[in-house]
Amino acid sequence: MRMISYMAPGFPEELFEVLAGHIGASVEYETARSGPAPGDDPFGEGGFDFGWICSTSYVDLHQRGTNPSIRLAGVAWVPDDADSAGRPMYFGDVVVRADSPVQCIADLAGRRVGVNDPVSLSGFHALRLAIEQLGEVPESFADLTFTGGHHISLDQVAAGEIDAAVVDSVVRIGRSRHDDTVAALRIVDRLGPWPVQPLVVRSDMDDHVRARVQRALLDANADPAVQRQLERSALTELVAVGPDHYDGVRRVFSGQSLG
Repeated sequence: MRMISYMAPGFPEELFEVLAGHIGASVEYETARSGPAPGDDPFGEGGFDFGWICSTSYVDLHQRGTNPSIRLAGVAWVPDDADSAGRPMYFGDVVVRADSPVQCIADLAGRRVGVNDPVSLSGFHALRLAIEQLGEVPESFADLTFTGGHHISLDQVAAGEIDAAVVDSVVRIGRSRHDDTVAALRIVDRLGPWPVQPLVVRSDMDDHVRARVQRALLDANADPAVQRQLERSALTELVAVGPDHYDGVRRVFSGQSLG
């Protein structure tokens, strides 16, 4: 069986390797985007069996036709973040340098702001929605610059190349634990919480196979090697989730062009 992850290098490849080992899958990586591009479906026509994708891509793939190519595997990770409160929820963290005059989203007006990629929820769409809630047009409100990755966004803010960035809260927390320059960045706002990135499976996968995969991944919490990679990634455990966990994302983004 084949797995594709759109989550590296934000999350370490070793995390996906050890999880794939528990379900007997090989792993490939797409590092340029948080999910499939419009018109691209890596799970149809005998493609990948599993995929870690952004929840916006999950919604997008579901709304492309009457017979979606994917469904949930039923497993999600829980961030090591007090604000997540033990739930598989995360945030888009808006960060600036400590000496920045920016104090709120409104202060980003006219500034250069790093965003991840056109698919990313925490690294783009969360901020886009926040700007729209101010009654502004995101593209004219600020200079939204696609950096291509959460780590790149963090690096560019720290280096003063951009004024601010919105990044995956889990990636930021994990990085800040061993990088003082990232730890020194100031959080202006936490956009969310949003459901974490889902693991999806081909829609035509046998129900018994999907159930075995879900159980194998939940049981993997007991593996010390898995625990090491979860901890390294600022995560605590894998938990079971159902389609209703992503209803909020579906309500907000259904009918929109995502990417």
